Amino acid sequence: MKNFLLLLVCVAFATYGFSSPDSAPLERKINITDLNKLHVEAESYYYKNNPKALSTAKLLADQSLEAEQMDKFAFANELMGRIYLFQGEIKEAEKCFVSSFDYWESVRDTSRMSYLYSYFGELNFVQCNYSTADGFYKKSLELKKTIRDTLSYAYSYNALGNVQFETCHYTEALTFYLKALNLNRKYNNISGICYSLNALGTTYKEINNTDLAIEYFNKALKLGEENQLIKNIAYSLNQLASLQNNLGNRNTSIELYTKSLNLSYELGSKNGIASSYMGMGEVFQSMAQNDKAIEFQHKALKLFEELDSKKKIAKCYENLGLISYSMRDYKLAIEKFEQAIALNNQISYVKGSANVLRKLGNAHLHEGRLDLALFNYEKSLQIQKSIDNLKGIASCYTNIGLIYVKQNNFEKAEEYFNLSVDINKNTGNLGGLGSVYNNLAALYDVKNDSKKAIHYLKNSLNLATKINRKTLMAENYRNLSDIYLKKENYKLSLQYYKDYVSIYNQLYNAQAENRIGWIQMQNEKEKRENLVRLHAKEQFLKEEKLQKERLTNTFLILIVGLIILFSGIVYRFFLVVKKSNKNLNNEIEERKKAEALLADHQRNLESLVKIRTLELLKAKEKAEQADRLKTSFLANMSHEIRTPMNAIIGFSKLMAFTNSKEKHEYYTNIINDNGHILLTLVNDIIDISMIESKQLKIKKSNFYIYPVLEELRQVFEEQKHKAEKSDLEINLYIPEEIENISMHSDQIRLKQILINLLRNAMKFTDSGKIDFGIELIEGHIRFFVKDTGIGIPYKDQALIYDRFRQASNNGVQHGGTGLGLTISKSLAELLNGKIWFTSDPDKGSEFYVEFLIDDDTIVQTKSVRKENNPLDFSGKNILVAEDVESNFLYINEVLKKVNANVTWSQDGVEAVEKFQDDHFDLVLMDIQLPRINGYQATREIKKQNPSVPVVAQSAYAFRDESNKMTEAGCDAFIAKPYTEEELLAIIQKNMHQKN
Repeated sequence: MKNFLLLLVCVAFATYGFSSPDSAPLERKINITDLNKLHVEAESYYYKNNPKALSTAKLLADQSLEAEQMDKFAFANELMGRIYLFQGEIKEAEKCFVSSFDYWESVRDTSRMSYLYSYFGELNFVQCNYSTADGFYKKSLELKKTIRDTLSYAYSYNALGNVQFETCHYTEALTFYLKALNLNRKYNNISGICYSLNALGTTYKEINNTDLAIEYFNKALKLGEENQLIKNIAYSLNQLASLQNNLGNRNTSIELYTKSLNLSYELGSKNGIASSYMGMGEVFQSMAQNDKAIEFQHKALKLFEELDSKKKIAKCYENLGLISYSMRDYKLAIEKFEQAIALNNQISYVKGSANVLRKLGNAHLHEGRLDLALFNYEKSLQIQKSIDNLKGIASCYTNIGLIYVKQNNFEKAEEYFNLSVDINKNTGNLGGLGSVYNNLAALYDVKNDSKKAIHYLKNSLNLATKINRKTLMAENYRNLSDIYLKKENYKLSLQYYKDYVSIYNQLYNAQAENRIGWIQMQNEKEKRENLVRLHAKEQFLKEEKLQKERLTNTFLILIVGLIILFSGIVYRFFLVVKKSNKNLNNEIEERKKAEALLADHQRNLESLVKIRTLELLKAKEKAEQADRLKTSFLANMSHEIRTPMNAIIGFSKLMAFTNSKEKHEYYTNIINDNGHILLTLVNDIIDISMIESKQLKIKKSNFYIYPVLEELRQVFEEQKHKAEKSDLEINLYIPEEIENISMHSDQIRLKQILINLLRNAMKFTDSGKIDFGIELIEGHIRFFVKDTGIGIPYKDQALIYDRFRQASNNGVQHGGTGLGLTISKSLAELLNGKIWFTSDPDKGSEFYVEFLIDDDTIVQTKSVRKENNPLDFSGKNILVAEDVESNFLYINEVLKKVNANVTWSQDGVEAVEKFQDDHFDLVLMDIQLPRINGYQATREIKKQNPSVPVVAQSAYAFRDESNKMTEAGCDAFIAKPYTEEELLAIIQKNMHQKN
């Protein structure tokens, strides 16, 4: 059944492709109902966080513009802007919002303008322009109030709360978030409820109310999971992971970050991916796994740099500085902190600058540079006071107090410690209060007031125990032990020292358990991946046997389809020639009439009439000659087609009646050789048709010439052996001083010219040599092909480029259509070059193709390095997306020879899923696939991993298809049918370039 359907497809293609040349496709008008459906579909994808949202919105914009429905066009731009904003593409988002706003403002649509003001506020907010963002949010809220759009108030309240949060006005932020939450609950806006819950959790986390923060994050996570709001789920998981890290639950934190990371990959959110990487780096830093911490921080940094998110880039530099600080590389830490401060200052993010200044002061303090440390602490304190960040102010007071302790200014130190105590008590910051008490104890210990020192240490210990901060508890126990040792109270000193050792062991064991848990997680992940690969391999082996049985029938069906296709091509060419002859005959008739008219009215111009008469006779002779050439061409075509077809059909039947492996191989080689002869003939006919109809398009690019020439040398060396011309020598010449030449031209068409010239040289030279190569002559690149064959008779040299012309010494044994040199001359002219030749009968011919060296041509003066190592793809994983089993079997056999690991997918969706589940070094993508085509599959694969090369394959050889493949992200293209050498060459080239 499948083979029958394949045959029907071939017939349909031939009928469609070679119908009347005057036929044209019907145009389909876009109606408003379709646009409305597309609009609803795009918004539905957006609210469900479906990756199809962006492509659907773009389609809506294009069709709306074509139908001149500007309101739909504005809606589409607004939706694309929101998607780009979420993905971190700020500039693209701004373009879309401006385009949409201009339209809504022109029609005075207050409702839509209010939404656009909110989006402009969001654009400024992500760039830390908080005052500008606040102005846009308030303007949006004012417009919403004028039209009483109560439901949209919640969005504005959340946005205003975000501004208050970033400027450290936490009470005001909580007020706005609660207003938004109540409104969202009133109108059952699920995504809005999730956003408000996450915002409340983030605020309580910032003011150290861990219990409420966890409560709100869990509520948001549960609601997001119930309603499949992936974006909200990913954000809640990140926030919970950060809290678990602060609480010391490192493995739990890693698991939550990993879940969030996978969801962000699914959404294609670079911002979400980078945020998860940054959080995982912070967890590894807490586990003292500094190499892992640096690796993940750099992953996050790279993505944030792609998004140009300066605020997040600054945070990555801050984290890298903290890692260097923990490794006691204070010089590198200072460098990273200063980079973070510079970026925060650039975007006016004063809160971030203040926090990093305090850490910079810590680094200077450990270097013993007290003046610099004090300068940075005071600068941070000044900023913290300006934004009313009480937590930051208290930390600065504590740090300044420590400086004065170092300088033995105990009075000043005590003053600043007490200021920090007051603020921490008022804000309920128990951790900060415990740290200050510990510092006060150290101060009184230096002043030899052991009573007060013990008092503050015990207060600090009580607070540390209450909030379960083991590091502070360990420090308290150690300090108490030291003080009692000085007082010679050895019993209490020993007791506190034992407590210190116990807490220290707990910390060490927890850290070790976290590391062990991480290793176990990695091992489990590897086991799951190995099981999946093993199952896939077993499944492939089961199906391989069945596929081999179908190969013979499919191969015969393909041959029949090729015959039908070729018949359609010949028929179309016949129609073109017939139409041309008809036009020429009409022209002759018109000139005869003109001659008779001139004879009647202008007898005094008899000499002119004679000249015109001679011209008409020549035209007639040319027409008759064209008719003879047509007849000769059709007879020649019949011979050239029937000869290989006779071999293909005959030996295909013989294969069915023999079981001999040797005979099977012998018959297959004959069929393969004759198939190549037939394919070359078809290509020549198609090319000359496209050239004459001016449909052949040239696509120029930069490419290196040496690999092209070396490939041709290898191909014709192989053809020489097949033709059993052992006395023929083929030589490639390239000047020794040139390493490589990059040329700006159409590589495929240049290669086609050289193949035609080399094929003729091979055909007409039985012994001697064929020399070809390249020369640089006076600002030109010149290719040459020289042979010692039979040459071209002088009388035929003027006609050698004419269609269907062959030299008089071209015997039956040489064959051919007489199109090769015609095509080569036309292609050379299309490439802005020229072609010429010299030839002596019985001595040989020399053909030259020359191009001007322009600004895009690069010549380097080093020796050529040639490599001809056998291919070996051991360890390389290649995904083959091909729905036709016979095609895949051929590809698989070729790749097995070079030891590649091959995975097969039969449709576009399966290809994307398998790529996501495993690692691949290259993807071989068929364009015509079920479910989703090769273009869509390539785009999805490139979203997952842009570095993996994708080589497209298709039976469509037209340039429009090649352009579509490039736009979809394909790295290279190979047209069907292709040889084993061509397939391996393009895979080797692209795999090496990427790897």
